[in-house]
Amino acid sequence: MNVLFLNPPSLKNEIFMKEIGRCGRKSVAGELWPQTGLAYLAAITIQSGHKAKIIDAMATPTSLNNLIALIQKEKFDLIIVHSSTPTFNNDIKIISEIKKITNSLIGFTGTHTTVLPEESLRQSEADFILVGEAELTLKELLDILNNYQLGKNDSSKSQHFPDSLIDKLKLINGLAIKLNNEVIITPPREIYPDLDSFPFPVRELLPNAKYTMPFFDRKPFVTIIPSRGCPFKCTFCRAGKVWGAKPRFRTPSNIVAEIKDVIYKLNIRNIVFMTDALTLKRDWTIALLNEILKEKLSFRWICNSRVDTVDKEMLDLMKKAGCELISYGVESGDQSILDKAKKNIRLEDSIKAMELTRQADILSLAYFIIGLPGETEETIKKTIRFAKKINPDYVNFHIATPFPGTEFYDYAKNNNLLISNNWDDYEEEGSAVIRTETMTPKQLVKYQKYAMNSFYLRPKYILKELLSIKSLSDLLAKIRAGINVIKKNIST
Repeated sequence: MNVLFLNPPSLKNEIFMKEIGRCGRKSVAGELWPQTGLAYLAAITIQSGHKAKIIDAMATPTSLNNLIALIQKEKFDLIIVHSSTPTFNNDIKIISEIKKITNSLIGFTGTHTTVLPEESLRQSEADFILVGEAELTLKELLDILNNYQLGKNDSSKSQHFPDSLIDKLKLINGLAIKLNNEVIITPPREIYPDLDSFPFPVRELLPNAKYTMPFFDRKPFVTIIPSRGCPFKCTFCRAGKVWGAKPRFRTPSNIVAEIKDVIYKLNIRNIVFMTDALTLKRDWTIALLNEILKEKLSFRWICNSRVDTVDKEMLDLMKKAGCELISYGVESGDQSILDKAKKNIRLEDSIKAMELTRQADILSLAYFIIGLPGETEETIKKTIRFAKKINPDYVNFHIATPFPGTEFYDYAKNNNLLISNNWDDYEEEGSAVIRTETMTPKQLVKYQKYAMNSFYLRPKYILKELLSIKSLSDLLAKIRAGINVIKKNIST
């Protein structure tokens, strides 16, 4: 079979950062995430004896007409579309146009369609959804369709699956399928424990040179997924919806083997460890760092962490192993808001983590959220003061977005705080779809812009950044990033 994995183009020429296990958002400073999740699915496809192609139309801008022409030429049996909440309306328009010229079966993957499978199928012309962790679901689907010889046994142009296949498809866990006006959702697939058994992502199918970010001087980088699953219950996050609440960890030797592939086969030495907290399981993290050091691998890398899962010994070892930046979810400078959001951290944890990270000579990025339950103008000002107090190297202030599938979404809906049901608006950068008990959406957007400008336009901060410039490429990357951030945060 011939399978296309598609990250659709934006009909508005916007750039969205997406990964299958995450919510997705607009690019802040022109950075673009690699489609590692799609590359995993492509690897499973090839391992199963089929052909795979990836089109990342975000990375390599592709007009709708050119995309249609390519699909007509190559005649794919299956098309898997990576969608997210803020791109869903865009993506269903793309699928509608594809359906006009092909009888390929089209399916979704990603967080949005995982948490809203029935709604997503009814609102689109897609035929199926890979619900949750998709690798083994896809493998079983390919086996059944290949045995049926899709396209040979059914010569008619059918919108959905042939009726003769439905009973077999119902046996695949983790699948939602459309049958005329009915949507069938099979039982959830059990989370697969052995991540080492998955083949490495086939990055050779990706436009790797296009994946850049200012931090790496606009040089190519890759994302490596060292673990899956998040045990925490933050009300605003759906991190566990695709990959489950129970963390699963690849062995350090397996991860290091992938790092070697990236370095020696792709000649890329910039890596983002794409997991919610690389430091979640201390013994495992230390073992991974020691494995990197043992192999004497030289590469630049960054990661996410929680402020309550780092310590001096670990941070010193991370620095020694090449870590250059850690992103922390600080979220708020008000303890009551953190508690309501079930973040399960204390303000003191953030203060300590930032200081220890500085001492280890690792850069820090702190994420904050404006508009969580309990937010007022005073708590926002408190958060801005707290951001300056802990003084990370970089910050990002998001607007609280109640993504479907989160406790926050249910809270906002049940308390009549939602002001938009248009998925286009569910975007953390400069768009608010909620009000709080005391603040309007317009005020939230205003304070987000104010918070970003208040932090980054401090003379002290600007001087520090100028003094940290290491090269001309570093200077140009920071200038471009700064212009992008300022443009997005001009007060209105």
